[in-house]
Amino acid sequence: MSELTSILGELAQVPDPLINKEVNQLIRTIKEANRIYLSGSGRSGLMIRAFANRLMQLGFTISVVGEISEPHTRQGDLLIINSSSGNSTQLLAQANIAKNNGVKIAVVTTDIASPLAKMADIVIKIVAQSKVSKITSLQPMGSLFEQMSLLLFDAISLKLMKIVGATETTMRKNHADIE
Repeated sequence: MSELTSILGELAQVPDPLINKEVNQLIRTIKEANRIYLSGSGRSGLMIRAFANRLMQLGFTISVVGEISEPHTRQGDLLIINSSSGNSTQLLAQANIAKNNGVKIAVVTTDIASPLAKMADIVIKIVAQSKVSKITSLQPMGSLFEQMSLLLFDAISLKLMKIVGATETTMRKNHADIE
């Protein structure tokens, strides 16, 4: 069996996080938010940046935390954080600032008892191996969580496409043209 086949098999064993009612709550909150901020560290941060790109292409007003063009947060905004451990000092500081500014917080994590999850209004659990979990994986560190979070974000994007009436053609109009 090839490594890719093994990875795909492992991904197929992870429970579907879309069945959680919190996913629908997140989708409603995304639709209602004035601006959506997205954050994560390391490879989890790369996955949330891919989601930021899709949300922008769907017509949502987004900012990636830490970018020079990121505006000040306001009440009615949403911060979505992707963090397998929910313990990152940097992400906790971001969530604290957001909370103080009246921003709703959504966290995608493996640990619903983590400090970050406890601060969140919406917590979506991915039952997958991370660098700090007891779940084992043939892949190193947090690869399984990172892959599942990307797939979850893509699935949420598909749901949002239907809700807002977007098509690949309409999304292409929001795709970067100066690359």
